[in-house]
Amino acid sequence: MKRLKNESGFTILEVMVSLIILTMSLLLLLNMAMIAIDGNDWSNKATMSTQLLQEKLEELRSNNNPVTGVDTVNNIEREWRVTSPSSHLRRIDIDATWVNRRGDQLQNNLTAFIRTDSL
Repeated sequence: MKRLKNESGFTILEVMVSLIILTMSLLLLLNMAMIAIDGNDWSNKATMSTQLLQEKLEELRSNNNPVTGVDTVNNIEREWRVTSPSSHLRRIDIDATWVNRRGDQLQNNLTAFIRTDSL
């Protein structure tokens, strides 16, 4: 048998180093995917809560005698307070609260002033 002088191939050390690099790269990609999923969840809930705040404001605005209250829509709790700082003005504060995927409690709020009668 004749041996070739230029036998080419990878040593076990080269294979191990390349596997470590590949593993680290995949772990970083997994971490980036988890961050993207969390960001997407936050964005979705923040948008939904803003829409629910606006919806509740329109409902309270169309009501002649709105009162303070609480409700829950799509796992987002809305709490609103109606006060009268003056005789022709109502202040409406609405808070939306939800829990994200990690268990953190997040909040969005809206404040509006509504004229009750023409002066």
